[in-house]
Amino acid sequence: MLSVEAEKRVRQHLRLSRGFLATARAEAESSEFEQRNALSRAYYAAFHAFSGLMLSGGLEPSRSHGGVQDQVRRWLGKNLGHFLRDAYESRRFADYDASWAPIGYSCEVKLRVARTNVLWACQEAEKKLN
Repeated sequence: MLSVEAEKRVRQHLRLSRGFLATARAEAESSEFEQRNALSRAYYAAFHAFSGLMLSGGLEPSRSHGGVQDQVRRWLGKNLGHFLRDAYESRRFADYDASWAPIGYSCEVKLRVARTNVLWACQEAEKKLN
């Protein structure tokens, strides 16, 4: 059973996750900046979804990006750990690499995978709240 404070924190992470996910939208025709922003928002949606999921399971999420990625890999398996690492790297390139060029199809696939994993993590965390 989660403490009232832990439950509040889980809900905060899930609220942020869903908010970021709602803005993580891009299509092949989207501008470079829409695609950059979508990849960045998708990563933060995943970061908060998995932080909330871990917290709902009684595990204090790391405050660092690499720490959360390691926790997800250990707690939920290699596939989800790799997903989160890939989402982080996509965000890093989209946010910081001036020479990065969007590839519409790749961006759409990454966003679809992110949406699936984020919604799954949010649903799993919510099950533990009810």
